[in-house]
Amino acid sequence: MSSAVRSLHIADSDGSALGGGGAEVVFETTIRAARQLGHDVSVITADPSRTPWSYVYSRENYRKVSQLLQDLRPDVVHVQNFYHYLSPSVLAAIREYKKVRPETRVIFTAHDFHLICPNSGFQHFVHGSPISYDIERPRFHWFHKFDRRSWAHSTLKLVQHLVAYRMLRLGRVFDAIISPSELIATAMRGAGVRTPVHVVRNPIALTDTTPATTRSGLVFLGRLTAAKGLLNFVELLEREGIACHIDVFGDGPQRNLLMDFAGRSSYVELALHGHIDHDKVAEKIRHHTALIYPSTWPENAPLAVVEAAALGLSLIVPNHGGAREMAELAELHEMYDPADPQSVEGAIRRALATTGANRLRNPAAFRFETYTARLHSLYQPSKDEYAAGC
Repeated sequence: MSSAVRSLHIADSDGSALGGGGAEVVFETTIRAARQLGHDVSVITADPSRTPWSYVYSRENYRKVSQLLQDLRPDVVHVQNFYHYLSPSVLAAIREYKKVRPETRVIFTAHDFHLICPNSGFQHFVHGSPISYDIERPRFHWFHKFDRRSWAHSTLKLVQHLVAYRMLRLGRVFDAIISPSELIATAMRGAGVRTPVHVVRNPIALTDTTPATTRSGLVFLGRLTAAKGLLNFVELLEREGIACHIDVFGDGPQRNLLMDFAGRSSYVELALHGHIDHDKVAEKIRHHTALIYPSTWPENAPLAVVEAAALGLSLIVPNHGGAREMAELAELHEMYDPADPQSVEGAIRRALATTGANRLRNPAAFRFETYTARLHSLYQPSKDEYAAGC
């Protein structure tokens, strides 16, 4: 009788962190899928502390992961977000382990553009405003500012990228890359990533997607960060005198700014409800008519958009990026031009006038069973790899 496959799952954080987003949910779902496949599963996440040097390359996390690999001897290593706290040094540890055990499968789930750009959102900043690079021509410029906060933060991101992917070539350790969107898959291939990139939709973990019989109002679900764009969006609505009520579920660094806005706005009624656990999403948002998702970066494959569509909500998204791609996988969606207030108002008006329930065009693509089956196939060496080893 063959022994169970041993898989090690690596990420900066799991789904237990307050305010954790879609990437953390997917990490937890991946672990559940591996257990469903009968794997002997081990997990390592980061101590959320760092110095500028450990951000670029953490020797401590290199040693930790090296020791864990030697102790566990996994057959599969599945890496998700790792560069905030663990740092790319963990890829060096995996590469050293794979020299001894070359049959080990190393899989990476790309939640953003980290592998191909110092800014994971595929943007740079001019006077604090984000400017997205061209997905069709995915190249960045060395002397751009890659962090909204300061040139020092920008330089750290650039140095991390140069050391990890230009000098040490650590991105080559992966046998396969999972992209939840065509958007990032296209960007990676265009940027010259030679590792096979497979589009595998993030699964939604809603147990009941029966649309509510009565629905009203708008809802936002996500992290309260500048990249998610909620503050800019509601300020635009207020300036243009567009009256609406928005329930907000989420937490983050812009919470206080949004509370200040709620206290002084005349047209936009903003109700902030704080962070909710993922298993409470359905009951909190299903009675709304539409989800707004005003992201200011290209995004990847926002879970909130797909889950809202599955619950029957219409979608209001900008006409770019992964939010648009996810919205187009559902029947009812309204796109707007972020620079055109009339376009924004029209999208809101049309979405609120929706009477029918939304639905995903291909719900099977987002089922846990589909995701598990795709992981199973990617965790196996390909025929070409078998032939190369013979």
